[in-house]
Amino acid sequence: MVTTAGRGERFFFFYALALFAIVVSAFPLHALINGDHLAPMRPHLHLHAVSMGLWYALMVVQTGLIARGRAGLHKTLGFASLALVAIMLPTGIWVSWENMQRTGENTILIANSANVTVFLVFYGLGLLNRTTAELHKRFMLFAGLALMLPAFARVTYVFHLNEYLVLPIWLFFLLAIPVYDLISQRKIKTASLIGIGINVLYIGGLLVTTAPPEG
Repeated sequence: MVTTAGRGERFFFFYALALFAIVVSAFPLHALINGDHLAPMRPHLHLHAVSMGLWYALMVVQTGLIARGRAGLHKTLGFASLALVAIMLPTGIWVSWENMQRTGENTILIANSANVTVFLVFYGLGLLNRTTAELHKRFMLFAGLALMLPAFARVTYVFHLNEYLVLPIWLFFLLAIPVYDLISQRKIKTASLIGIGINVLYIGGLLVTTAPPEG
């Protein structure tokens, strides 16, 4: 039986599901369309892709478990998240480094290093606040969003959209969290305010130091 509180958790489940759907569709579609221009498919690239896909899949499972009141299993599966993070982040930076070596451009390495840094900030906040649900779940959503710019960039490439639409897509997901707070709680939660502040600094820094994301 799903309680009223559980129904309120549906936002977090569908938010995680949306991120997962974009990740597991945008990257493969981009690879199919742009296969002739991609780097060789080395084992660590496969490892990065699989671990990242599994992390976002786990995010969907975790939010679904909380929506169904299965907090115990949620906590147990949380250890798998740590293992996946330990794989996907180093391999992601490795892939970005190889891209710089291959193309001579450091934009992707800089951007992805910033993405990883922001992810670790939110992920760490989520872990530190794992006993405070309203903080934990919001910080984890922000952590998931932190790694999404490359996926959003591939969405624009696949659908032949202007690359500058990456920013509005990102803003939509960023603002969805405080808007949910206002609708459901009549105020923006502290975690959402912190998330907005960090993300404004993050995206501002990226806009200043890098070119628009490439497909």
